[in-house]
Amino acid sequence: MNIKPWFRKLSAVVLTIVLSWTIFSLPANAFVGDLVQSLNKQKLLTTNECNYCDLSGEDLSGEDLYGSALIKANLSGADLSDTLLNEAKLMGANLTGSDLSRSSLLGVRLNNANLTNADLSNAQLNNAEMSETVLLGATLTGAELEGALVFESNLSDAIAEGTNFYNAYLSDSDLSNANFFNARMENVQLSGATLTHTNFTAADLFRATMPNDTTYNGDVSQFGAYD
Repeated sequence: MNIKPWFRKLSAVVLTIVLSWTIFSLPANAFVGDLVQSLNKQKLLTTNECNYCDLSGEDLSGEDLYGSALIKANLSGADLSDTLLNEAKLMGANLTGSDLSRSSLLGVRLNNANLTNADLSNAQLNNAEMSETVLLGATLTGAELEGALVFESNLSDAIAEGTNFYNAYLSDSDLSNANFFNARMENVQLSGATLTHTNFTAADLFRATMPNDTTYNGDVSQFGAYD
Protein backbone atom coordinates (compact mmCIF):
# COMPACT_ATOMS: atom_id res chain seq x y z
CA MET A 1 0.00 0.00 0.00
CA ASN A 2 1.39 3.37 -1.02
CA ILE A 3 0.77 5.82 1.85
CA LYS A 4 2.86 8.69 0.53
CA PRO A 5 0.00 10.57 -1.25
CA TRP A 6 -2.27 10.12 1.80
CA PHE A 7 0.49 11.32 4.13
CA ARG A 8 1.17 14.34 1.97
CA LYS A 9 -2.53 15.29 2.01
CA LEU A 10 -2.69 14.90 5.78
CA SER A 11 0.44 16.99 6.23
CA ALA A 12 -1.03 19.73 4.06
CA VAL A 13 -4.24 19.75 6.10
CA VAL A 14 -2.34 19.91 9.41
CA LEU A 15 -0.11 22.71 8.09
CA THR A 16 -3.17 24.69 6.96
CA ILE A 17 -4.78 24.34 10.39
CA VAL A 18 -1.59 25.40 12.19
CA LEU A 19 -1.15 28.41 9.93
CA SER A 20 -4.78 29.39 10.42
CA TRP A 21 -4.40 29.26 14.19
CA THR A 22 -1.25 31.36 13.98
CA ILE A 23 -2.70 33.97 11.64
CA PHE A 24 -5.93 34.46 13.56
CA SER A 25 -4.55 34.13 17.08
CA LEU A 26 -1.90 36.85 16.77
CA PRO A 27 -4.30 39.73 16.03
CA ALA A 28 -6.69 38.43 18.67
CA ASN A 29 -3.95 38.34 21.27
CA ALA A 30 -2.85 41.84 20.28
CA PHE A 31 -6.44 43.06 20.53
CA VAL A 32 -6.87 41.51 23.97
CA GLY A 33 -3.57 43.03 25.11
CA ASP A 34 -4.62 46.49 23.90
CA LEU A 35 -8.01 46.10 25.58
CA VAL A 36 -6.42 45.11 28.90
CA GLN A 37 -4.05 48.08 28.77
CA SER A 38 -6.91 50.44 27.94
CA LEU A 39 -8.90 49.11 30.91
CA ASN A 40 -5.82 49.46 33.13
CA LYS A 41 -5.44 53.08 32.06
CA GLN A 42 -9.08 53.82 32.81
CA LYS A 43 -8.76 52.11 36.19
CA LEU A 44 -5.74 54.27 37.04
CA LEU A 45 -7.41 57.51 35.96
CA THR A 46 -10.61 56.62 37.82
CA THR A 47 -9.28 55.12 41.06
CA ASN A 48 -5.72 56.50 41.11
CA GLU A 49 -4.49 52.94 41.68
CA CYS A 50 -3.19 50.24 39.38
CA ASN A 51 -0.62 48.11 41.20
CA TYR A 52 1.01 45.37 39.09
CA CYS A 53 -0.76 46.72 35.98
CA ASP A 54 0.57 46.62 32.44
CA LEU A 55 0.67 50.21 31.20
CA SER A 56 3.67 49.83 28.94
CA GLY A 57 3.78 52.36 26.12
CA GLU A 58 0.68 54.18 27.38
CA ASP A 59 0.25 57.94 26.93
CA LEU A 60 -0.25 59.41 30.41
CA SER A 61 1.34 62.76 29.66
CA GLY A 62 -0.07 65.71 31.54
CA GLU A 63 -2.31 63.57 33.75
CA ASP A 64 -2.93 64.30 37.45
CA LEU A 65 -1.68 61.16 39.23
CA TYR A 66 -0.94 62.77 42.57
CA GLY A 67 -0.40 60.09 45.23
CA SER A 68 -1.21 57.30 42.81
CA ALA A 69 -0.40 53.68 43.64
CA LEU A 70 1.57 51.99 40.86
CA ILE A 71 3.57 49.43 42.81
CA LYS A 72 5.41 47.04 40.47
CA ALA A 73 3.45 48.38 37.50
CA ASN A 74 4.90 47.99 34.01
CA LEU A 75 5.31 51.52 32.63
CA SER A 76 8.16 50.76 30.27
CA GLY A 77 8.16 53.11 27.31
CA ALA A 78 5.23 55.07 28.75
CA ASP A 79 4.82 58.80 28.14
CA LEU A 80 4.65 60.44 31.56
CA SER A 81 5.98 63.81 30.50
CA ASP A 82 4.50 66.83 32.30
CA THR A 83 2.63 64.43 34.58
CA LEU A 84 1.83 65.17 38.23
CA LEU A 85 3.19 62.26 40.29
CA ASN A 86 3.88 63.92 43.62
CA GLU A 87 3.99 61.35 46.45
CA ALA A 88 3.17 58.55 44.01
CA LYS A 89 4.04 54.99 45.02
CA LEU A 90 6.14 53.46 42.26
CA MET A 91 8.15 50.95 44.27
CA GLY A 92 9.45 48.15 42.07
CA ALA A 93 7.88 49.69 38.95
CA ASN A 94 9.36 49.11 35.51
CA LEU A 95 9.96 52.53 33.93
CA THR A 96 12.58 51.43 31.43
CA GLY A 97 12.78 53.88 28.56
CA SER A 98 9.87 55.94 29.89
CA ASP A 99 9.52 59.68 29.32
CA LEU A 100 9.26 61.55 32.63
CA SER A 101 10.61 64.84 31.35
CA ARG A 102 9.25 67.91 33.14
CA SER A 103 7.13 65.72 35.38
CA SER A 104 6.56 66.58 39.05
CA LEU A 105 7.66 63.74 41.33
CA LEU A 106 8.05 65.53 44.65
CA GLY A 107 8.31 63.00 47.45
CA VAL A 108 7.76 60.12 45.03
CA ARG A 109 8.70 56.61 46.16
CA LEU A 110 10.80 54.89 43.52
CA ASN A 111 12.57 52.34 45.68
CA ASN A 112 13.68 49.28 43.67
CA ALA A 113 12.25 50.80 40.48
CA ASN A 114 13.93 50.34 37.11
CA LEU A 115 14.49 53.60 35.22
CA THR A 116 17.10 52.36 32.78
CA ASN A 117 17.44 54.86 29.90
CA ALA A 118 14.48 56.86 31.23
CA ASP A 119 14.20 60.56 30.41
CA LEU A 120 13.94 62.59 33.62
CA SER A 121 15.22 65.84 32.19
CA ASN A 122 13.90 68.91 34.03
CA ALA A 123 11.82 66.68 36.32
CA GLN A 124 11.09 67.68 39.93
CA LEU A 125 12.35 64.91 42.26
CA ASN A 126 12.97 66.83 45.47
CA ASN A 127 12.81 64.59 48.55
CA ALA A 128 12.22 61.52 46.40
CA GLU A 129 12.90 58.06 47.85
CA MET A 130 15.07 56.12 45.40
CA SER A 131 16.95 53.45 47.31
CA GLU A 132 18.19 50.51 45.20
CA THR A 133 16.83 52.24 42.11
CA VAL A 134 18.27 51.52 38.67
CA LEU A 135 19.02 54.72 36.74
CA LEU A 136 21.47 53.17 34.31
CA GLY A 137 21.92 55.51 31.35
CA ALA A 138 19.06 57.72 32.53
CA THR A 139 18.91 61.39 31.53
CA LEU A 140 18.61 63.75 34.51
CA THR A 141 19.71 66.95 32.81
CA GLY A 142 18.34 69.98 34.62
CA ALA A 143 16.36 67.86 37.09
CA GLU A 144 15.82 68.83 40.74
CA LEU A 145 16.81 66.18 43.30
CA GLU A 146 17.31 68.37 46.37
CA GLY A 147 17.20 66.22 49.49
CA ALA A 148 16.55 63.06 47.45
CA LEU A 149 17.42 59.72 49.06
CA VAL A 150 19.28 57.76 46.39
CA PHE A 151 20.89 55.01 48.47
CA GLU A 152 22.57 51.95 46.92
CA SER A 153 21.34 52.90 43.46
CA ASN A 154 22.85 52.47 40.01
CA LEU A 155 23.47 55.74 38.18
CA SER A 156 26.26 54.47 35.98
CA ASP A 157 26.33 56.16 32.55
CA ALA A 158 23.63 58.59 33.70
CA ILE A 159 23.60 62.12 32.27
CA ALA A 160 23.08 64.70 35.01
CA GLU A 161 24.40 67.94 33.54
CA GLY A 162 23.28 70.97 35.52
CA THR A 163 21.24 68.77 37.86
CA ASN A 164 20.53 69.92 41.42
CA PHE A 165 21.57 67.35 44.06
CA TYR A 166 21.82 69.80 46.95
CA ASN A 167 21.65 67.90 50.27
CA ALA A 168 20.94 64.65 48.41
CA TYR A 169 22.08 61.24 49.63
CA LEU A 170 23.93 59.14 47.05
CA SER A 171 25.64 56.89 49.57
CA ASP A 172 26.79 53.45 48.35
CA SER A 173 25.55 54.21 44.83
CA ASP A 174 27.34 53.43 41.56
CA LEU A 175 28.08 56.67 39.70
CA SER A 176 30.70 55.23 37.38
CA ASN A 177 30.92 56.87 33.95
CA ALA A 178 28.11 59.27 34.91
CA ASN A 179 28.24 62.89 33.77
CA PHE A 180 27.68 65.49 36.52
CA PHE A 181 29.02 68.43 34.54
CA ASN A 182 28.04 71.73 36.19
CA ALA A 183 25.82 69.91 38.70
CA ARG A 184 24.96 71.45 42.05
CA MET A 185 26.20 68.98 44.68
CA GLU A 186 26.76 71.00 47.85
CA ASN A 187 26.45 68.89 50.99
CA VAL A 188 25.78 65.78 48.92
CA GLN A 189 26.51 62.47 50.65
CA LEU A 190 28.77 60.20 48.58
CA SER A 191 29.93 57.84 51.34
CA GLY A 192 30.81 54.46 49.85
CA ALA A 193 29.88 55.59 46.33
CA THR A 194 31.70 54.36 43.22
CA LEU A 195 33.12 57.28 41.22
CA THR A 196 35.17 55.52 38.57
CA HIS A 197 35.42 57.79 35.50
CA THR A 198 32.66 60.02 36.87
CA ASN A 199 32.72 63.51 35.37
CA PHE A 200 32.50 66.29 37.98
CA THR A 201 33.81 69.05 35.73
CA ALA A 202 32.49 72.43 36.95
CA ALA A 203 30.34 70.66 39.55
CA ASP A 204 29.90 72.35 42.94
CA LEU A 205 30.94 69.80 45.58
CA PHE A 206 31.27 72.26 48.46
CA ARG A 207 31.12 70.37 51.77
CA ALA A 208 30.28 67.13 49.97
CA THR A 209 31.06 63.93 51.85
CA MET A 210 33.33 61.78 49.69
CA PRO A 211 33.38 57.97 49.37
CA ASN A 212 35.97 57.63 52.17
CA ASP A 213 33.84 59.86 54.47
CA THR A 214 36.20 62.84 54.12
CA THR A 215 34.96 66.29 53.13
CA TYR A 216 35.61 67.36 49.55
CA ASN A 217 38.99 69.09 49.30
CA GLY A 218 39.07 69.97 45.61
CA ASP A 219 40.39 66.58 44.44
CA VAL A 220 38.24 63.74 43.11
CA SER A 221 40.97 61.98 41.13
CA GLN A 222 41.85 59.81 44.12
CA PHE A 223 38.46 58.17 43.67
CA GLY A 224 38.95 57.65 39.94
CA ALA A 225 36.70 60.59 39.00
CA TYR A 226 37.35 63.57 36.74
CA ASP A 227 37.24 67.16 37.95
